Amino acid sequence: MFSLFAMLWAPADRAGKRGRTLAAEPLEPRQMLSAAGLVAVGSQPDGGLDGKIAYIHGGHGITANASGNWGYQRPLLLDMVEDLGNQDQMSLLADELWRSGATVVPLRPVGHQVIERVLDNDDAGVTFTGSWSNGTSSVYYTGDSDADAVRFRFANTSTTETAVATYRPNLPTADFYPVYTWASAGTNRATDQLYRVVHSGGATEVTVDHSRVGNGLVYLGTYHFEAGTAGAVEISNRSAEAGKVVVADMIRFGNGMGDINRGAGVSGQPRENEAGLYWVEWHVSRSQGIPTSEYRTSSDDSTATVSLSPRYAEFMNQQGVGPLSDRVFLSYHSNASTGDPATATARGVLGLHNTSSGGATPNQLALANLVARQINDDLVAQNGQFEHNWSNRTTVTFETTFNYGEINNSVIAGEFDATILETGFHDNTQDAQMLRDRRVREAIAKATVQGTIDYFDQIDTTTVNLDPPPRLASLSGESAAPGEVTLRWTAGTTGGAGGAAPTGYMVYASTNGLGFDGGRLVSGAATTSTTITGLTPGETYYFRVHPVNA
Repeated sequence: MFSLFAMLWAPADRAGKRGRTLAAEPLEPRQMLSAAGLVAVGSQPDGGLDGKIAYIHGGHGITANASGNWGYQRPLLLDMVEDLGNQDQMSLLADELWRSGATVVPLRPVGHQVIERVLDNDDAGVTFTGSWSNGTSSVYYTGDSDADAVRFRFANTSTTETAVATYRPNLPTADFYPVYTWASAGTNRATDQLYRVVHSGGATEVTVDHSRVGNGLVYLGTYHFEAGTAGAVEISNRSAEAGKVVVADMIRFGNGMGDINRGAGVSGQPRENEAGLYWVEWHVSRSQGIPTSEYRTSSDDSTATVSLSPRYAEFMNQQGVGPLSDRVFLSYHSNASTGDPATATARGVLGLHNTSSGGATPNQLALANLVARQINDDLVAQNGQFEHNWSNRTTVTFETTFNYGEINNSVIAGEFDATILETGFHDNTQDAQMLRDRRVREAIAKATVQGTIDYFDQIDTTTVNLDPPPRLASLSGESAAPGEVTLRWTAGTTGGAGGAAPTGYMVYASTNGLGFDGGRLVSGAATTSTTITGLTPGETYYFRVHPVNA
């Protein structure tokens, strides 16, 4: 979902790894960060991908060679490096998927945040209320190379919240931080393990089904946090399922700087610029019970990177719980036809598959075609809005004479369908210029979500083939009385790349324009305004409006 912003002033008056400890205390009500008139607690949006798991990757990245020296896998060409563009594209997709209800599993860091705070269950800054027990599973996060006395903790589920684990980092700078959880998977896990992210706008609740995915990082969203210890992630035992458990192991805030040394020093680059191999290796090396073969089989880092993402996705995926039709793997790359901008005329998007080479996942060609076709058609429909018009391809799929290792079913074993999306040709001047435009990247990410919904609609019987609605055409606001604001908007154009019609609007408010509250639903497709009361006179407020539908 997209949004527009309004900033309003409510007038006062029209007249004038640290030391490790375990702590426990009685359960108490927690005061969420909030201000007058704001909704303290919200949740991840529902959407067309509810109940679906999306394993995502951005190809390549800075990699160490045999001598330990670091370099990009692809060269600087037409003012862009594919290694970095792929990660940008993956990050935008992570947000679009999350806003459509998916559980997002990134095999490379999301966004750009060089600060990191990683809290294990027995670190200072982690506290427990209610009844928790020590876990005994052989797979768990340790934070170092040694086995922990307390591997992880677990609590029995309850229809009301009776146990909470709070992970409270001390952040040096107010900023946006991607947040991840690391929890082991198991058949006794709640299908709706509740994470409550407390940020500068209030709190957002996200649920994860750890009976289907675990033993690696799951993305909980990106949030704005103030400096210090006001922010936190709470793991609650509140669940709709009786007789299950929730697990508290590790929570990560931010991505950090690369610190793996292959003999010639560290890369000196943010982790998100490095290949996903090092992101996964960093966490596996600080865990117990995970063989190296689950993420690499080659001693050469460049070669190992090729199959890293499907290999570790297959490990995290619990294939015995749920069907193939509730999970998918998507990787972004950009293409090159000749490598010479003077002769490169090929343009546009392609979805890759291994059909003729025998390495295709069960519905790989359908996935490649549906998603690539959606990107092609949506971008063509927006011709005239960007620096150049998008190239309209008759055929949007491609295969070569060998199996693409990143989507090879010999690694995936039929557990999920997978495709590589070549977003454009970075050796073509027009495509390269478009791929450096964030608006184009956002359009590709949105189209990828819509194509993925089409894919799930085709292979299962439960997905409703309804695209997310378009962003607003306009948004304004007026304060006619102290503590009161009326917002007015104009809906966007539906159909094609615009998306499906809205049925209502989520209105979010903020006191800093960075962290937004839990939101309030304004029903009705024809609704064009709403009045919010109970605000603090004299305070500045910011508003964001998201059209919504099923």
